[in-house]
Parts: sequence; C-alpha cells; structure tokens
Amino acid sequence: MKKLIKTVVNIFYALFIAAIIVVGAAGALSVFGKAGTYQLFVVQSGSMNPSIKIGSVLLVQPTSQVKKNASSVLAPTFHKGDIVTYLTGKDPVTHRIAAVEGTAGQFTYQTKGDSNKTPDQGKVTEKQILGKVILTVPYVGQLVSFAKTQLGYIFLIVIPITLIIYSEILAIIAETKKIISRRRSEAI
Repeated sequence: MKKLIKTVVNIFYALFIAAIIVVGAAGALSVFGKAGTYQLFVVQSGSMNPSIKIGSVLLVQPTSQVKKNASSVLAPTFHKGDIVTYLTGKDPVTHRIAAVEGTAGQFTYQTKGDSNKTPDQGKVTEKQILGKVILTVPYVGQLVSFAKTQLGYIFLIVIPITLIIYSEILAIIAETKKIISRRRSEAI
C-alpha cells in the first residue's frame, strides 16, 4: 500500500513539473516571441467567440512559413476564412479574413471578429500580418496570464522551486543518515 501511494505521489509530482515547464515555455514564447517566428498569443477579448474563447492560447504560424502557390500568377498569401493575427499599432489582433482585395501582389484584407456585427475599420496589409492561427488551446491562456502577474510568479515559480529544493534537502539528509548508520555498523 505504501508503495502504491508513493507511486501515485511521484506521478502527480512529475505531472506537476511537466505542467510548470509547459506553462513556463508558453509564457516565455508569448513574451519573447518575435516577428518571423512561431508565436503564442493569449486571447484577451471576446471578438472571436464562439470559435476562440477568451483565455485561449493561439499558436501563430509566421507569414513567411504560410504556403504560397507555386504558380507564376501572384496570389494572396491568406484567403477568406483564414484566422490571422496582425498588428494595429503595437497591439496584436486576431480576426477572420472576410474579404481579399488587390492584384499584382498588392493584397489587402478585410477582417472581422466572428462575434462582431461589422467588419473591422480599414484594410490590413500583408506587412501587418504576423501570421495565421494554426492551433488554439482553450483556457490555458488564463494560466499563462496569471503566471505573468507577481502573485502568479510566486505560486507557479517560487513555491514549486522551494518545494523541489526542500524535497531534495530531505532526500540528502535521509541519504546522509543512511551512510552514517552504515559506517557506524561497519565500525562495530
């Protein structure tokens, strides 16, 4: 019975550490990702409900990686129905492409949030688009957003590291006691 409990505790411990690593990696990618690389974004508004919920994490494939047609005719990189993340000033926005306009390699896109009644004001150029959304994971973004706060940092980084260090110290003390006990019994 003791062995079963220890195994279950070890499994939960390993899952906890894996979750910390995943959240840490997601947080780092969402903060340190730069244009031209795969990036993670956390959805902050409900403009894409119900397809993408608030608190979802989005994996965005960079524009340079989106497949382009192999024909000699210039075609838009993105198509009607694609969900893209683009910059308006410094702020990223994720909306669906409602229409594609332009010719001869100069394409603009009309975007619209799924829950918005009207399209976005102004057209989006390909230079503004960071990339195409290729994966959404609901609710994980809430944890990533929490991890970026001071309280989140304490709960998700400081406390787990402290617990790991504490458990390692206990293991070292237990091993030291075994070694001392073994040496005393050999000396007798």
